[in-house]
Amino acid sequence: MDKKIEILRFLIKSCEREFLHIFNDLLKDLGLTPNQVEVLTILNAYGAMSVKDLGNLLICEKKSPSRLVQSLIKRGLLERKVNKEDKRVSLICLTSQGKELIPKINSINIKFNRIIEKKVPSTNEVDQAIDILSSYLGGTDSLTKIHRRYS
Repeated sequence: MDKKIEILRFLIKSCEREFLHIFNDLLKDLGLTPNQVEVLTILNAYGAMSVKDLGNLLICEKKSPSRLVQSLIKRGLLERKVNKEDKRVSLICLTSQGKELIPKINSINIKFNRIIEKKVPSTNEVDQAIDILSSYLGGTDSLTKIHRRYS
């Protein structure tokens, strides 16, 4: 069984590496990383939020995404605003420049999903893979974040 588990382990690692390579290639014209795209996508879907709330939805970051957010602020894609309900908390939101990128990002995400779909065309196989990986991630912060985003 150890050999099979080791093969599974390296298959998962290899899939992640291949996915990142393909996604990075799709994003190169935008000059964005997959992690930056995840931030922009979340803020587009959920609206302005605190860095802490953003961190609770991000899969790419285990801890606070402050540096990631700061890099996007420097590029003019995000801005900080004071929370009107609690002035101690600043909210992160997309700038108009950030919003302009969303259609391109959505198009790239769809293209990336189609690439994966060609490799695993059966809905049943996708469901099985989701079940297996969800079982493995059971009780983890990563699975909790996925459920927050997609439930």
